[in-house]
Amino acid sequence: MKVSKILIITISLLLASFQIKANEGTVVDLLHFIEKQNAVISSDTSETQYSNLNPHDPYENFNRRMFRFNLGFHQYVGEPVGTTYKRITPQPIRTGIRNFFTNLRMPINMVNNALQGNAEGTMNDIMRFSVNTVFGFGGLLDIATPAGLAYEPKDFGQTLYVWNIGKDANFLVLPFLGASSTRDLAGLSVDYVVDPGYRYFLNTTADEHLQLTLINQFDRYVDIIDFVEPLLTMDEPYIFFREASIQMRKNRLYNGNPPLDPLDDFDFD
Repeated sequence: MKVSKILIITISLLLASFQIKANEGTVVDLLHFIEKQNAVISSDTSETQYSNLNPHDPYENFNRRMFRFNLGFHQYVGEPVGTTYKRITPQPIRTGIRNFFTNLRMPINMVNNALQGNAEGTMNDIMRFSVNTVFGFGGLLDIATPAGLAYEPKDFGQTLYVWNIGKDANFLVLPFLGASSTRDLAGLSVDYVVDPGYRYFLNTTADEHLQLTLINQFDRYVDIIDFVEPLLTMDEPYIFFREASIQMRKNRLYNGNPPLDPLDDFDFD
């Protein structure tokens, strides 16, 4: 049996051991929440006042619907399951899962570093992947980071930006996945299809690749559960979410050194 199949079975059994079965009441609550939020959007005449705050959000009506859907899913499904997972799954196991998927991403990471002309980053990724794969039991242990080989995430959306393609991409909220953009959606698709980590390192089938990706996304979602809760109490959570997401992405596009906004370098003295 291939390693990828063993991993899928093992993690799937782990997830099944704590999964909360959605009863009829939970499903009905979720559907009522979505219906209520859609009605709010349709009847809220004040929503248009936000449409000009950010020129990169021409799909605001759609984005708000997806944002509210994601909040509803979090509140009625994701948060109960994720909280239970965090409570009963030992931290070393969760850390091992996270390390494994981070290491599995290193091949596509090094490809994007190479495409962006970042030779230093490419060599760092090659060394990191080699060290953790050989000495970290296939990536379950992160030996590379303490050795000075830090993980700097790269994706094809960033590569397109470096190539001056889609620099003025529009903000987009995707169901379940959250904040993105028209450029990053294209980049995400390319990364998923050509990712050599799954295709060659694990030699997965299309179904296995999808299952492992879902497990990876769930594990990452669990880490941000506590950050989602404050959004539920904000008067205008979408605006905060949008602006924070855009700034975080901008910071990553510029490797932690984004250019100052027009007012940031204004001398008030």
